[in-house]
Amino acid sequence: MDARDILRQSPLFGGISDAAIDALAAHATLIDVASGEQVFARGSAPDHIYIVASGRLRARLADGRLTSAIPRFDPTGEISAVLGEPRSADVHAVRDSVLVRLPSAALLQTLQAFPEAMLQLTRIITRRLRQNATDSTHALAAAQRRSTLAVLAATPDDPARAVAARLCAHLGGGRARLVDAAAIDAALGPGASVLAADAGSAAQRQLVEHLNAFERHDTPTVYLANPRADAWTRRCIAQADRVLVVVDATRPATAGATIDMLRASRSHAPVDLVVMRPTAAPAPTVLDWRALCGAGAHYYLRPDREADFASLARQLGGRGIGVVLGGGGARGFAHIGLLRALQELGIPVDVAGGSSMGAFFAALLACGRGLDEIEAIARDTFVARNLLNDYVLPTISLIRGRKFVRHLHELFGEQRIEALRLPYFCVTTNLTRGRAAVQDRGPLYLWAATSMAVPGVAPPVAYNGELYADGAVVNSLPTDVMQDLQRGPIIASDVSTEGGIAAPGVVGPDPEALFRLRDPDAPRLLSILFRTATLTSESGVAQRAARADAYLRMPVTRVGMFDWKRMDEIVERGYQHALQQLTPLREQLLR
Repeated sequence: MDARDILRQSPLFGGISDAAIDALAAHATLIDVASGEQVFARGSAPDHIYIVASGRLRARLADGRLTSAIPRFDPTGEISAVLGEPRSADVHAVRDSVLVRLPSAALLQTLQAFPEAMLQLTRIITRRLRQNATDSTHALAAAQRRSTLAVLAATPDDPARAVAARLCAHLGGGRARLVDAAAIDAALGPGASVLAADAGSAAQRQLVEHLNAFERHDTPTVYLANPRADAWTRRCIAQADRVLVVVDATRPATAGATIDMLRASRSHAPVDLVVMRPTAAPAPTVLDWRALCGAGAHYYLRPDREADFASLARQLGGRGIGVVLGGGGARGFAHIGLLRALQELGIPVDVAGGSSMGAFFAALLACGRGLDEIEAIARDTFVARNLLNDYVLPTISLIRGRKFVRHLHELFGEQRIEALRLPYFCVTTNLTRGRAAVQDRGPLYLWAATSMAVPGVAPPVAYNGELYADGAVVNSLPTDVMQDLQRGPIIASDVSTEGGIAAPGVVGPDPEALFRLRDPDAPRLLSILFRTATLTSESGVAQRAARADAYLRMPVTRVGMFDWKRMDEIVERGYQHALQQLTPLREQLLR
């Protein structure tokens, strides 16, 4: 690896003369930067610029945004150097990297001596400034670009190798590369995988270049760590875009040497928990394991279910299908039609979430209920039985809500959200703070019921001194929550209606008109309460719809909030509409 060759291949100096390259190379040096190490800090003096010879860097701007990765041959620090201003971003290595370090003074001298170099640098800086200003990189795109995973066993007994091998069978269409210590030793010689990070050694740089070369191919790479905390395990962590920690669902959360190494690393890669959990096994310690590993998410795998591994691969690759179901009372029956269409089209659901009525149907789906069972439960809950008639003196609400909450408790039992095999969330409204609250852990029945507790109709739920109510008050279609999970394409089912409630035929103004109206579409108390409660939420539907890859505005016009008896009609409407809208999008969603 030669500094001059790197400078020649950098787009920063593309097309300039050999004499200019030689002048720059005379002042350039190679330096080693470990994964997680800071190259320079925001506000520091612009004394050097850097060119990536091997590895990858990333910058965090002043507003907190992460820029696109800075790959091989790309520069960083050149804008501050030319402007003579302090650094505008923090830059750190996200791989073990080798950089060419070039003093800013030498760069400026060369620019003065070789005008063509100044022109090229001006072009690069202009492009970089435009990219920083209008960077369209968002969380999902970043997830889809993550090409390397590290798989670690929390303890030596956890089946990390089996998980890594089966993931490779599904990642990248089965083209993923599995890299373990034995593969490195076979390629570079015995002991190469456990080389100490001796800065500047030829063997160290050869290993770094060998590992980083994997990323120059359009193939996902899965690094399998050793079952112990050694130099190879550290390298796996350093090379990863995402770290997966494999644990046994039945084992209590206990820190070992590998977990300690992960926690002590300076890796910026997100950490996820992969929990091996047979069909009948509980998951009582998953939150403890997450806290111990610093994991942001967890996934359950059944050893005998290949579909679980396929779903995990989709989600890790930013191709998992997330379904978001909106709130709307009886209009929410259209969600059943959507689920029927998805099943018919062979579109899997990897994550489910919703608000209000949508939270209820998403919860049933996340519990593993079949489509026929979901439809039967909906009919029993809302059509055959009246669970909203435990009226009370309306000092807090019209009904006590006890009958409905008890019914949900019977349906869902003691299941906890974090123990559901299909990732699930629901949205509630924190009335105390006036904002949405995402519920992704805790009693399923209680948070699903809370997400449906329309203010004025049912009482708010008190939790930790604060009050929570229907999620549709502030967010009736939580595509933003789903997008933040970075799992993949989003299918959103919106059952709100444009125009809301009205007084047909009344010119007015007439403060008592509603008492005289006999029109079947005339608003009644519950409809007025719900419409009032969700005005703020419905004003943001267009913005939330824009986040969906497939947005379905269900044909539920002139369906009332409490038209429970029209269930079959509404389900069929939703099914026909979903089938029509999703059929041409199927290949795109599954790609």
